[in-house]
Amino acid sequence: MEILAFLQKNAIPVTGCTEPAAIAYAAAAALHALSGRLPPDFSGSAGPALTTKEIGKIEILLDRNVFKNAGHAVVPGMDGLRGPAAAAAAGIFLDPRDGLDLLSQMTPEIRAKARVIALSDRVSCTANPHARAESAPDISVEVSRKTSAGAATARARIMTRHDHISYIHIGNTTVFRNPDPAGLPDEQVPNGIRELIRIAEDMGPAEIDAVYSGVEMNMNLYRACRDGEYGLRLGQHLKKILASQKGSTSLIDNVRIAAAVAADARMGGAPYPVMSTAGSGNQGITALIPIGVVGESCHFNKQEIARAALISHMVTKEADRYAGHLSALCGCSIKAGIGAAAGVAYLIGGGEAEITTAVNLMVANITGTICDGAKPGCALKIATAAGLAAESAFLAAGGMKISPENGIIQRTAEGTLRTLELISCAMEPVDATVLRILEKKPAGLR
Repeated sequence: MEILAFLQKNAIPVTGCTEPAAIAYAAAAALHALSGRLPPDFSGSAGPALTTKEIGKIEILLDRNVFKNAGHAVVPGMDGLRGPAAAAAAGIFLDPRDGLDLLSQMTPEIRAKARVIALSDRVSCTANPHARAESAPDISVEVSRKTSAGAATARARIMTRHDHISYIHIGNTTVFRNPDPAGLPDEQVPNGIRELIRIAEDMGPAEIDAVYSGVEMNMNLYRACRDGEYGLRLGQHLKKILASQKGSTSLIDNVRIAAAVAADARMGGAPYPVMSTAGSGNQGITALIPIGVVGESCHFNKQEIARAALISHMVTKEADRYAGHLSALCGCSIKAGIGAAAGVAYLIGGGEAEITTAVNLMVANITGTICDGAKPGCALKIATAAGLAAESAFLAAGGMKISPENGIIQRTAEGTLRTLELISCAMEPVDATVLRILEKKPAGLR
């Protein structure tokens, strides 16, 4: 497996919730296409800055899972504005060359213009009832720009991955098209925990640096925001109640607190990037923060932390392949939590048997946690998953066993992960029900 190529596709920096970032990226791509700047490099002069009067309508069409995840997510730099309209309005004033991290480039001038558009009647957003059944993002954003000759309209569509622009149309003309996403090869990691350990232990210096930088990025988010006022402030509340009960916090408590702080900050619109994994920044927090906290607290070195983090990335990606990229299941709990358990188990000295046990303990414990959209409350699930991941790893390293006679788990970690596909498919009606519940809530409560 080419580790750097794997990271380039699966571990991408992103500022803000991934779905709003992808909507902003699509809007930016559509707007820039009207001036001849197209993917993959969007080369060419950007021209003079847009005014709000030059923007016509913005129409956003989303599959149900992107609609669910983007609907209540705070957009960084937009003074608390949430949802697809705010994301698209910001995107048209930002540079698509920054990819999913374009929201990190927000300025007061851009924010002022974007808020005018977001709060106007020029932006509409609907869930696409005809979106294909596969659990992958399907995002379409159409932007019209007023010109001296009338108006020009461009539509950009994202499919398969949050940063994969499938095509761009200007009017009825296709000006850019990527290979058919359905024809792209699945990004599989090698089969078997033993092989994942070998890959992690064979990393060279450049690969170690690349993996470790992602751990540091997410730990820096935690460090920068541990005293912040973002989201639910779950991290601060946990620290207060845990310390008051026991006089001090345990290592597993500290994992939960750090994950909660990072999640609160990200879902509260903090202007810091996170390293995502398997297409999700929240999954990146869950997969990497436990390794960062345990690594720092127990004085593991850079190489050891990087190897554990790569195992977490790879196991998370494999779980993503089975459970689905977007589904009724909470990816932080079901995918990244499992990856983190595997990574921490390796970090503290576990081998194939201990990593397998850690994976099986997580699946036996937390499978079935639903995704009800991206929102401040995600910090609750992320903190739970991160804490359970560390706990499962320490239990496994301490000699605990769990028999495959227990429920859905299997003899091998790979076999257990495959059961997630059956669970995820069976929960599709739950996903539709969750969306109906969210749609019925008053707009201010969504």
